[in-house]
Amino acid sequence: STGGSINAQPAQQAICKVRTEVTEVTRSMLDRSNANFLLWPPCVEVQRCSGCCNTKSLQCVPVLTHTRYLQVMKIQYVNKRPLYDKAVVSVLDHVECRCQPAPRPPQRRKSSGHKQEGRERSGKPRPKDELHRRDQLKHNQRISLEDVLSHTLLKTCIKDTVHP
Repeated sequence: STGGSINAQPAQQAICKVRTEVTEVTRSMLDRSNANFLLWPPCVEVQRCSGCCNTKSLQCVPVLTHTRYLQVMKIQYVNKRPLYDKAVVSVLDHVECRCQPAPRPPQRRKSSGHKQEGRERSGKPRPKDELHRRDQLKHNQRISLEDVLSHTLLKTCIKDTVHP
């Protein structure tokens, strides 16, 4: 096709480099054993490696990372009243990226159900499932969160946090 009427620009490869991405602030970042609180803000920006390398055998990976600490608002409900507290969570920023050979995946492609059976026999829950099992807000907590976000006290607390 000629593409005469379409004003197309030349495609640029998305090179392997650090880019800003958005990541969710989860309760497990602060406390994996307690689900009786909320964190604000719900998401933050992080620096992450992304982009493509010249061949499929290489992948864009971080070769240097940095842990950054962020002050967030912890909201707990005590006797149906919101209690506001400051808390610190850490995020991992990628600082430098490089195209490196992709690690070879373990040889078990054809028997995908195999891993599953082994776990069920041992009776142990999958760690990631266990980790995020309590992350889902219950229906009544969802309503509370909406109440909190419209709450003027929270707005004051956030203002204090952002502009101390």
